Amino acid sequence: MTNFATTPRQRRILLGAIAGLVAVSALAMSVGPFSIRALEDRLTANAEQALSLRGHDWASVRFDGQHAILSGAAPSGTARDDALATVMASTWSGGRVAGGVTTVTDETVEARLRHGFVFRADMAVNGRVLIRGDATDAAAREAIASFAETTFANGADTDLTLVPGGGAAPDWEAAAQRLLGQLARLDRGAVVLQSETGALVGEAANPQIAQSVASALSSMPEPYEAAWIVMPAGAPTVSRIADVNGCAAIVRAAQGTENLRFDRAGAAPSPLTVVALRRVARAFAACPADAVLTVGVLREAVQAGLDQARMAEVSRLVDAGGAETPRISVELVQDQDAAISFTISTHED
Repeated sequence: MTNFATTPRQRRILLGAIAGLVAVSALAMSVGPFSIRALEDRLTANAEQALSLRGHDWASVRFDGQHAILSGAAPSGTARDDALATVMASTWSGGRVAGGVTTVTDETVEARLRHGFVFRADMAVNGRVLIRGDATDAAAREAIASFAETTFANGADTDLTLVPGGGAAPDWEAAAQRLLGQLARLDRGAVVLQSETGALVGEAANPQIAQSVASALSSMPEPYEAAWIVMPAGAPTVSRIADVNGCAAIVRAAQGTENLRFDRAGAAPSPLTVVALRRVARAFAACPADAVLTVGVLREAVQAGLDQARMAEVSRLVDAGGAETPRISVELVQDQDAAISFTISTHED
């Protein structure tokens, strides 16, 4: 019969050996070629290569162990489904034992055409233009930056985010350049291109320029349409806003790039916000009769009566802008990022 009895010294040696083996194994799993980090890096590299080969440059992938998380703005449901399947098959099957991809979580969103895909440009009095927003692809972004740099008197500052699939039509770049070209002819102003609607708000040196800008915008590349408000020096405003989509784009252009806010914890809007509110109200006055403007004021309630006082100040400023009061309402809103927001709708039947 085998005797498994050991001396105290032998037991100490055995326990020490086991502890050393555990420590070495733990070290290998944390920093070695079989570590979780090394596994995640390998799976990520395989998934990124597979996505690139399938043309899914819009997608990004990260790993939590062998669990993949796919994100990005998917140009279509078909593209999203294919990207998910591509990541799942990017490393051999076999689950946890073989070291492959076990599950894929979908954190993609639809292309921002449906969630506010917007391109905008704002020109200051010095003739330099600031371009922000979204672009459909790298070639369009580069073409627009080059066009703006050569078109505007003092060049351009361009920062566009790629949102593949966000453009409504192949002629998106041409529509953006048409708007920019007309903006460059003004003394100051802004343009917005959202979905299939463009808008221009600005000041012209004379009525001839205003009429020429309006003529150029009346024949936008299909399927795009434009709305405009051009104020020539010493002459009546030249404007055209055909529908509620044009009104929404015009209001967005008139709003500017200011961060709308109230002064500290008080009720008064900041000086730049005062200008923006009056500008929006004047622009909205040119919108179709069935358009309604709702101004949302963020509910904060940090002190008694503050929300109501802010609403009163905003109402006073937009009413002074010249729009018909029944078409404008000011409401407290709980969930919004900005202190003040604008929503365009139509009268309910």
